[in-house]
Amino acid sequence: MIRRLLPLAALAALAACSPTVSESEPNEDFAHANRLPANGRARGTIAKPDDVDWYKVSVDRDSGVLGLHVGGIRGVDFVLSLRGKDGTELKRIDETGTGGDETATDLGVPRGDAFVVLSNKDPKADNKSQKYILAARLDSATGREREPNDTALLANPLEINGVTRGHYAPCVNLLNEDPGKAEEDWFLVKVDRAGVYTLNLDLSPVPGVDPVLEVYDVNSYKLKEVWAGGAGLGLGLKDFGVRAPAQYLLRLRTRGPRMCNSDVFYELLSELRPYDGRTELESNDQRGDASVFSGDSLSGRVAPAGDADWFRVNAEASTRTILHADLSAQPGRDLVLTVADELGQPLLVIDNGAKEAPEVLTGIGLTNATYYLVVTEKTGRAGDLRDAYTLARAFVPWQPGLEWEPNDATAAAQPVGLGESADGYLAPKGDVDTYTFSVEKKGTVEFGLTGVINVRWSAELFDSDNKQVLAQSAAKAGEPLSFSQELEPGAYWLRLKAGDPSQNNVRDKYTLRLKSR
Repeated sequence: MIRRLLPLAALAALAACSPTVSESEPNEDFAHANRLPANGRARGTIAKPDDVDWYKVSVDRDSGVLGLHVGGIRGVDFVLSLRGKDGTELKRIDETGTGGDETATDLGVPRGDAFVVLSNKDPKADNKSQKYILAARLDSATGREREPNDTALLANPLEINGVTRGHYAPCVNLLNEDPGKAEEDWFLVKVDRAGVYTLNLDLSPVPGVDPVLEVYDVNSYKLKEVWAGGAGLGLGLKDFGVRAPAQYLLRLRTRGPRMCNSDVFYELLSELRPYDGRTELESNDQRGDASVFSGDSLSGRVAPAGDADWFRVNAEASTRTILHADLSAQPGRDLVLTVADELGQPLLVIDNGAKEAPEVLTGIGLTNATYYLVVTEKTGRAGDLRDAYTLARAFVPWQPGLEWEPNDATAAAQPVGLGESADGYLAPKGDVDTYTFSVEKKGTVEFGLTGVINVRWSAELFDSDNKQVLAQSAAKAGEPLSFSQELEPGAYWLRLKAGDPSQNNVRDKYTLRLKSR
C-alpha cells in the first residue's frame, strides 16, 4: 500500500497555530543561531547573496526525526543544511534552482540542540523585502529512517518484526566525495539470540522509484541483491537465512539517476522467525552457501532474476541409494533442476518440461558422499515472490535389477547378466542408458525392451573394440523392441536412447531383458 506523508510544503498551514519566530540578525554563525521551534516556523530574509541564517532546534526527547521545508522566493536559490550540536554538517539539501522550494525529510536529531542552516547560492540574489518561511516538524524516531544513514558506518537499526519508514530523498548526496552520487539508505539487522532464523523483507512501491535492496555481512561482502524491475514497483526478499548471533547490513538504493520522492515514504516491513527446515535459506546462490535439505520437501523462490537455489543432500547410507526428486511448476516460469557432485560439477540436468511444467528426477545413484540439487529458471527473468515452488526428494535403496544413473557413457555402463533384467527410465530429454554384459561361449543373445509412451526406441550394440555390431529401432513411439544376435565370447555394451532426442518419459519404467539360447 502506498502511504503519503502530508507534504512538508503544507507545514506552513499546519503551523498556523504553532510558534512563529522572526529572524534576528546577526545569525550568521553557530554562536548567534536564532531559535526555531521544533514544531513551528521562522520568517526571515536573504539580505545579500552571501547571507547565511542559522537556527537552533531544541529536542526534548531521546531522539526524533526532523522535517524541514522552505518556500522558494524570487531570485534566491536556497540550500538547506543540518548540523550537529558541534556545528559539523550532517546533511545538505539542494534539489531545486533559483526560486524553488527545498525539502528535507527524515533528519535524525538526538536530545539536545541541532542546527539548521539556510543559505543562498545564487550570486545575483537581490530580494531584501520578500520573506521566506522555514517550517519545521519533529516526529518520533520510532520506526523511522534517520538521516544521515548514507554509509554502512551510519546504518540505522532496522525495526525487527515491524515497519521502518523513510524516503528516497534527497536525490543526491551532496556531502559525498562524488557530489553526483545518488542518495542511499543503510540499515543494520542485529540478532543477538542464538539460533537459525529466516528474515523476510517487503518494500512498498513508491511512484517514480525503481529500488534495489542489497544485503551485506559484517565484512562488507554482498550476500544478496534484489531489485524491483521497474519504477513504481515494490520488492521483497524471502527466507533469508540468519545464523545468529549475527549482524547484517541492508543497503537501499535506486537503479536510475535522480530517482527520488520526498512526498511518499517507503515502508520496509521485516519479519524474523525461527527456521523450521521447510524453506530454502537465502542466500544459497552457490555451492558453499547451499541450504541443507534434511526433510522430505521444502519450498523456495527463484527470485530475483538470475537467482539459483542450491540444496545440499547427503547420502549417508553405506549402501548404494537412488535419489528421486520432484520440482513443482511455477506460474510463468520455466524451472530447471540440476544434480551436482560434491565439487559442484553438474551430473544431470533435468529440463523436460516447458514453461509452467514440473520437472522430475526419475533417479540418480548416490554413494556415501555429498550432492547438490540446484533450482534455476531458464529465461533469467524475475519472478513473483508470492509464487513458491516445492522441491520434494526421496531415497530408495538400490537393489539388483534397478537402473543406476548416471549410465550415459561406456565408462559408466551398468552391468547386466544374461538371464537378468534391468528396470529404468529414459529421462530426462537426451538421456542415454548404457549397459554392459559378457558372453562366455558363442551363441545367440536375445534382447527384449518393453515399450513406453512417447519413446521410439533406438538400440545400438558394440563389441569390446567399440565396433558397432548392429543397430535396431522400434517402428514407432510406445512400441517394444526385440531382436537377437549371434555373438562370439567377449564383452559387449548396449546403448539405448530415443529416436528423437526430445522424447522421454518420467512416468513409465522400461524393462530390459537379456537371455542366451
